[in-house]
Order: sequence, then structure tokens, then C-alpha cells
Amino acid sequence: MKKGDVISVITAAGEFVGKFEDESASKLTLKDPRMVIQTQEGMGFARGVCVTGEENPNSMAFYTGGIVFTAPSNEDIQKAYREAVSGLIL
Repeated sequence: MKKGDVISVITAAGEFVGKFEDESASKLTLKDPRMVIQTQEGMGFARGVCVTGEENPNSMAFYTGGIVFTAPSNEDIQKAYREAVSGLIL
């Protein structure tokens, strides 16, 4: 993964999408992270990473012990993510 790549991070708590920022032995950091949510209209992005947390945080560190796996996000998810983060329709 390269810095700025849009990736999916799957944890026991849920699925998150963001721009890869950094990784160490103990944590993985995403820039502009969003939690993936399911609505009546289909899949979407929350305005942050948890219900009670700061809205639209600039970055978030995930401890590697809680990560099940990471994967590059597919093109449709990357497009939807960029629209959600920027507010622009691509």
C-alpha cells in the first residue's frame, strides 16, 4: 500500500474506508476515515468512525491487534468514498 491509496480496513467492530497514511508494528493510520454503514438505500458512509466520536476526523489510528485484514478498495467504493469526503459528485 502506498500513502494516499484508498483502502478498506476490516475489524471486529466493522468496516472502514480511508486513505492509507502510515503503518507500524502496532498501528495503521488512515486519513479521512469513514465507517461503512448499511441504510435502506444501500451501503453508505458514516460521517466519522463511530457514533459517539468526532464528526469527520482528519485521521484515525487502528491498533493492528484489532484488524482482521486490509484490502485495496474497489473502484466503485473509491469513487463513492471520494464523493463522500469531498462533497463533489464525480
